[in-house]
Amino acid sequence: MKRYIFLIILLVGISISSYACEICGCSNSNFQIGLLPTFNKEFLGFRYSYSRFNSQVKDDPSEFSKDYYQNMELWGGYNFKKLQVLAFMPYVISRKETDDGTINSNGAGDLMMLANYKILSSTALSKNEKVTIRNELFVGGGIKLPTGLNQVDPADPDFNIGDFNSQAGTGSVDYILNTTHNLLWNKSGFVTNVAYRINSANHQDYKFGNRAYINTSFYYTITKSKTKIKPNVGINFQSNAINHFEGEEVEDSNGYNLSSTVGANILRSKIGFSALAFIPVAQNNYDGQTKLKSRVILGLTYSF
Repeated sequence: MKRYIFLIILLVGISISSYACEICGCSNSNFQIGLLPTFNKEFLGFRYSYSRFNSQVKDDPSEFSKDYYQNMELWGGYNFKKLQVLAFMPYVISRKETDDGTINSNGAGDLMMLANYKILSSTALSKNEKVTIRNELFVGGGIKLPTGLNQVDPADPDFNIGDFNSQAGTGSVDYILNTTHNLLWNKSGFVTNVAYRINSANHQDYKFGNRAYINTSFYYTITKSKTKIKPNVGINFQSNAINHFEGEEVEDSNGYNLSSTVGANILRSKIGFSALAFIPVAQNNYDGQTKLKSRVILGLTYSF
């Protein structure tokens, strides 16, 4: 987008920046666990996700940005009795098409590690003794390390504050609180994940707002010979607090996305395949100027 002047008025301590600077690009930092593969001890997997955002300045429709993100992620998990450890390592490819041209970038993303402890595990029969009900509750937390590529230089004459959003890494150490609840009966179940990410400032003094994530899905298991198919539907919600640069709020940088989800997990022996599509239901990002248009996740896992 066209370059804007980022002006700091020292006498009153107010930062003024154009809408275009703030909405160029969309933060590529979604967090999704969802249905885990069936594994007794450990698993390794690969996930691919694609997201598309459109941005347009209210006061000047000629200022626009179309952002495309592709994440290729290695992830895995290991069970130590009641302790479950997960790790995620993404590689990010982004493409930003604006009224000023197209920018392509790619690089390693931020390594994230989680540890969850099972504090509840119970099994009971229904009154008619025909349904087995199982409850599982995991609580834990983790850390996101600044291993990803982040090349924003605020001293560059062409610096745009929106550039922070389109980097492969945030450049900050962040902390995650996480809880997962599984309610399972016979061939069906609800899986709910709630997480909260506490972000710190990076070395450029840019701080993404803290983020809350909630996703829940219902699935049903269909068994065909040695293959299990688990179609699922659910809801995904993400909310982020306002971002800060050099201690000042980045105007309208807070927001939320609410999406319905539909997908399926296919398990055969130790190999699993998953597909999940997000359908936007309600959202408000950058005062309505940035919209999530589509998002899909594909995955392949091997369980030990």
